[in-house]
Amino acid sequence: MAVTAQQALGIGRRPLRVGRIRYGLWWLDQTTAGTRSRIRAAADEAAAVGRELRWAAELSVRTTVVRIGHARPEPWSDRRLLLCATVLAVCALAVALLLGVGMARWAMTESDSLPFAAAGALAVGLVLLPLVYLVFASRRGGR
Repeated sequence: MAVTAQQALGIGRRPLRVGRIRYGLWWLDQTTAGTRSRIRAAADEAAAVGRELRWAAELSVRTTVVRIGHARPEPWSDRRLLLCATVLAVCALAVALLLGVGMARWAMTESDSLPFAAAGALAVGLVLLPLVYLVFASRRGGR
């Protein structure tokens, strides 16, 4: 035991006996060596996976930006535009009705939580996205 303790602790000359603290440190080092190596290997693999995910996300964003830049939407006919606006209006009315009923029930029951307000903001944003596309879809020019 003295030889292995000397090698691990870097002791140059041979002591008569190893102290409790040095022996405890050596024992702790020997006991946790396998666990530390497994943790280090798992951390290295997690870092590699993170780098791959970041690379994939960056590549997806770049591709999406390039595709959006090259998109050339055609102007819609009046019939198609009217149909799309009608569908959007009906969907917006249904969302507004649902949110109105939900907000009324929320205001009557729970005053310190905001689930319907958050859901309402999300729903309004999702309803406005097709409307924004509709407005800018018939844009002409190379900008």
